[in-house]
Amino acid sequence: MGKDLKSLVRCMYTGKLNDNVRKLKIATEELKDIGNSVMKRVKICEEQQQMKRLDKVQSWLRQADIVIKEAEDLFLTSSSSSQGLLSSSHKMEKKICKKLKEVEEIKSRGMFEVVAENVVGGGSGSTVKTNDEETVGLEAVSGLVWRCLTMENTGIIGLYGVEGVGKTTVLTQVNNRLLQQKANGFDFVLWVFVSKNLNLEKIQDTIREKIGFLDRTWTSKTEEEKAAKIFDILSKRRFALFLDDVWEKVDLVKAGVPPPDAQNRSKVVFTTCSEDVCKEMSAQTKIKVEKLAWELAWDLFKKNVGEDTVKSHPDIAKVAQEVAAKCDGLPLALVTIGRAMASKKTPQEWRDALYILSNSPPNFSGTQFCKLIKHF
Repeated sequence: MGKDLKSLVRCMYTGKLNDNVRKLKIATEELKDIGNSVMKRVKICEEQQQMKRLDKVQSWLRQADIVIKEAEDLFLTSSSSSQGLLSSSHKMEKKICKKLKEVEEIKSRGMFEVVAENVVGGGSGSTVKTNDEETVGLEAVSGLVWRCLTMENTGIIGLYGVEGVGKTTVLTQVNNRLLQQKANGFDFVLWVFVSKNLNLEKIQDTIREKIGFLDRTWTSKTEEEKAAKIFDILSKRRFALFLDDVWEKVDLVKAGVPPPDAQNRSKVVFTTCSEDVCKEMSAQTKIKVEKLAWELAWDLFKKNVGEDTVKSHPDIAKVAQEVAAKCDGLPLALVTIGRAMASKKTPQEWRDALYILSNSPPNFSGTQFCKLIKHF
């Protein structure tokens, strides 16, 4: 290609690039204006009317913020590309066009008739349900985890202990407390239930929904592509990720989660039955959740059975203590079995329950017990 022809082609690409950059800048400024308008309406509803912003509005605001930042980053690199090689200008022009389409698409969804709704008692739609009675004896552990969220040298926190000891309850308390504090310092508070059969894509899909990334092509993306997109979004934000019921190492990088460090100040808190998993997850802080002492265990059991039932016959109180002892200081068992026995007001029913518990296998659950005593 002759020198003059090359210059002509370069001028054409440069002109096209500059034109699309100008269009992207205009569209980005328009998106900013729409976002500011939506946020003003949201703040009026929240501060003056005590309303809660709609989830779809919050999701849109997050997406708009992210795409604006990405567009501004492109502006910084586009000027150098226009002065460089022809191939460089062509690549940048494609990126600008792609980002322009994203900005226009988000702009088209920014017209909301309603931005907030009335709520009773405040709180957040992302809180996790828990029973107050199950928190007995766990306040100190919850407080310790909460303090870890403010410590700079602790990014990954592992809660470990036997099944039913209250690890999920502690995680729930901390998650809900964080969500209920508007100025908590985190851009995202994410809760993911992992379970025994680790499924990395399921974790990715849950995170994707909670960070408000709505892409119609998501289901067709590979695990690596999903990870890259999640990483791109989370790496620009401070997040707290709660992983419940972890049985084996969750590779954060493969899932797309940036490892917490002193720079991003993000946190990952998880529960597991195994201390070895805490080591595999490189937890800087490991917290063992202990069983309840007898006094607390007995009080929790009586609270769920009810004083009327315990005192309904002289022989019941003694057998009830033996039944409570079989719960082995596990809050979940004490609450579940205590409630199941609340309607049993004859000594024989209690002796039958004690027999079942005394002859049950080690992994016998409170739910299985409840099914059996229904036939008493």
